[in-house]
Amino acid sequence: MERRLHPALHRPVPYPADEAFENLRQKVHALLDSGDAGRWELLRAEWRYDVALLTNDFRLWIQHLDRGFDIAK
Repeated sequence: MERRLHPALHRPVPYPADEAFENLRQKVHALLDSGDAGRWELLRAEWRYDVALLTNDFRLWIQHLDRGFDIAK
């Protein structure tokens, strides 16, 4: 069976960029430190940060599984 994807596509690529994670984290901490932030605004910011982390971890896990299938040949 031939490989359809370019070999460079099998390497994990950090996405979203570290800067995006850092911006989300800073926003959550700024809202925590601010006494003016509403609960829903804080909850939404925390949810966005958690979802970004989870989807990135899931993406890395899927790439790990894909590499395992290539080795099993």
